[in-house]
Amino acid sequence: MELVSIKMNLFTPSKKPIGRSCTRDGRPRRVYDRPATPWERLKRLDERDRADGGAGFILPGRRERIETILSGTNPAELVRRVHAIQDQLEDMALPRTRRLEKRLGPDMAYLDRTLARITGVRPEDHNNDTPADTD
Repeated sequence: MELVSIKMNLFTPSKKPIGRSCTRDGRPRRVYDRPATPWERLKRLDERDRADGGAGFILPGRRERIETILSGTNPAELVRRVHAIQDQLEDMALPRTRRLEKRLGPDMAYLDRTLARITGVRPEDHNNDTPADTD
């Protein structure tokens, strides 16, 4: 959980909507700010608040700790560690997943609807008594 939090807050930039405008044909569209990580946004707000005479939002000493984490973390290695933990969780869940699959079996109604949609055949037109094509 801590690794995901570090990845999301320190290394994953996101865009935030800041307003709306209209396209040439009159359709509304959102306007976004430049991508920034949550940490960059918080630092910017903190600096702006301190410049306006406020106490800021970041507690004393916290900024240095976060900057140390940021400078000492390799984002690629962080992602590899998160993926390794996810793989371990999947491996731990695999026996139970297999037991549930055996007990419940596949959802044939859903599978039939999906295959009918892919092939362009309406499910009610599909006759189960018709033998499958053999090529």
